[in-house]
Amino acid sequence: MEDTDNGIFARGVRYEFIGGGYSNYQFQAGTPWLRFVVTPEQLEFHGRGLNLFRIGPWIVPRSKVKEVFSKRRHRLFPPVIWEVEIVTADPSVWFTFWSPHDSGPVLLSMEECGYPVDWTPHNWVGMPIE
Repeated sequence: MEDTDNGIFARGVRYEFIGGGYSNYQFQAGTPWLRFVVTPEQLEFHGRGLNLFRIGPWIVPRSKVKEVFSKRRHRLFPPVIWEVEIVTADPSVWFTFWSPHDSGPVLLSMEECGYPVDWTPHNWVGMPIE
C-alpha cells in the first residue's frame, strides 16, 4: 500500500463522542442527542434522536477552524458540563460541543488530527485564565 499523505495522518483516523451541542443559526441539541465526529479533514455534528435524525450532519472543514478551547460550566445541580468551543474563521459562526465528561479526550483527539487546540483554561465567558 502506498503512503499518500506522507505519513502525516493514519488512514481512517476517526474519533466519536456523544453529548450535546449548539451552533448559532444551525442547531441546538442536549446530551446525549448529538454525535460529534473528529477526523483530520473535518468536524461533524450528527443528530441522534427522532427529532434530529433527518437533519444534519453539520460539517466544519478543518481549514475553517481558527481555534479550539475548553471551558467548564458550573450549574446549580450536577453534573458539571464541559464545553469545547470551536471558533471558526467567520466570527459570526461558532460551534460548541458539551458533555458531562472531561473535555481532555476531545481536545487531545482534535490536536492529534491537526486542529489548533488551546490548552489554556478558559472561564465561563471564554476568556483565558492567566
